[in-house]
Amino acid sequence: MKAGDSPNNRGEILPLIGVVLQILTDKIEWTLTNLDRCDFNCTSQAFVRAVGNTGELLFCSHHYNNTANDAQAYENLMKFAYQVVDERERLIENRLQGLN
Repeated sequence: MKAGDSPNNRGEILPLIGVVLQILTDKIEWTLTNLDRCDFNCTSQAFVRAVGNTGELLFCSHHYNNTANDAQAYENLMKFAYQVVDERERLIENRLQGLN
């Protein structure tokens, strides 16, 4: 065994598992509800809210990903928005709970 090696690597993995479990068990207060719908007329639930001086835009995960992957669209969104509330993490949480 080399210096610094863990006898079974559990010493490195167990703390990470604890962090993941803590993240999964913490309750996050979500601001968007299932009544919030994407502004792209796709009728999907909104998981991202971009708030600007003239109003807000709501995005489903798919349309926000498309915007974020298009350099010009993302630049325009960042010019508009002074706050972006991104709750796409809910999709992961719902999947882990068997809700999605």
